[in-house]
Amino acid sequence: MKNIRFTELLNIEPQKHKKIAVVGGGGKTSLIFRLTEELKESGKKVIVTTTTHMASEPDRPYAEAGDWEKLKFNIDNFGYTVTAVVEAQKGKIAAPRQKILDQLHENCDVLLIEADGAKRLPLKVPETWEPVIPDWTDLVIGVMGLDSLGRSIQETAHRPWNVAAFLGKREEDFVETDDLMKIAVSEAGLRKNVNKRDYRVYFNKLDALKNPQTAEELCRELKIQGIYAVFGQLK
Repeated sequence: MKNIRFTELLNIEPQKHKKIAVVGGGGKTSLIFRLTEELKESGKKVIVTTTTHMASEPDRPYAEAGDWEKLKFNIDNFGYTVTAVVEAQKGKIAAPRQKILDQLHENCDVLLIEADGAKRLPLKVPETWEPVIPDWTDLVIGVMGLDSLGRSIQETAHRPWNVAAFLGKREEDFVETDDLMKIAVSEAGLRKNVNKRDYRVYFNKLDALKNPQTAEELCRELKIQGIYAVFGQLK
């Protein structure tokens, strides 16, 4: 799906959606950097950060949170930068202090925020303290993996006991399309803390399906419920 522009697929309007939080299952980081490349190509200056943790990618332009000079240098020279707090022992980066986080959007055209964690697993139902979506966020994108379908909750979910309890199933039960629907629409699921913000659902790992029509039907059903949903393929 290299020729597909994810900014268009997800109906992102850079003039309206300037502060975007990405939540849910595995694929968030890949989606964030795909959007970064597309926005950068269209002339937008982009900052990537997190309100929780995300994997450290040393090859990308990086400015330690609060180093405004390095942040500006990266944006001027690369069109974007990652900014956060390094957690070297964990190989991750962590959220900047709130005061710094609140100033980031003043230094770019679009701010992309990884606001949830799932340990790269396709499904996630948030705990009471999750996701961490800043109050000023314009758009929330919820991610779920289609590679969860037909496999057990235990195998595909972050904190499988949470997901099983939410769905009223056992951890060894298989994930079905109705389960993805329930997670996507619920304000205790993928839609948690979205409130009145614009909301999109992105189903990742299309290549895991034998029949792509399954993804089309999921998106069609969500559209009936007033939710904009799309599918695609990212690592």
